[in-house]
Amino acid sequence: MNTPLSLAGATVSVAILIINIRSWWKGTRELKALLPFGGALITGAGWTMCLGGLFGWFAVQAVTASNKVGDKGVSATTGAHGGGSLAQGTLGQLTYPGACAVLVTAIIGGIILKAAGKTDKKRMLGGLFAGLTLCATAGFAELMQWVPEMYNALGDAGRSVLNGEVSL
Repeated sequence: MNTPLSLAGATVSVAILIINIRSWWKGTRELKALLPFGGALITGAGWTMCLGGLFGWFAVQAVTASNKVGDKGVSATTGAHGGGSLAQGTLGQLTYPGACAVLVTAIIGGIILKAAGKTDKKRMLGGLFAGLTLCATAGFAELMQWVPEMYNALGDAGRSVLNGEVSL
């Protein structure tokens, strides 16, 4: 992605991350309660590797929006201006089967989003936004290096099943 995330933009995304982790921490602390946010965060991370496509466009738009909102928020609340961009990161490359897996998981995510309650919808959209934006930074992209491997493996497994190479 060619659009760097600013420090102020990252502040918005980290705030969304903290709000979601805090609500989980104050709640039951069951792992299944992290699924709406975490699953959507992984989905957003996957979209950042889809440069040239609609998902990549969404990633660029999310980073741009986060930068604008963050810049306004920081300058309005603190009076500080011009924090600059953070070091850019990238998750890596998707294979063609990996890209197909990203699309399939996005479709499944859309179905789940449509059926989800109001609170889970907010968590899912927050996770998607955090994944789209934070993966533009070198540090968060480094933490998420396993994501392209996961999608590529899922795609390869799906192709193997459809080719009849693996019996169910």
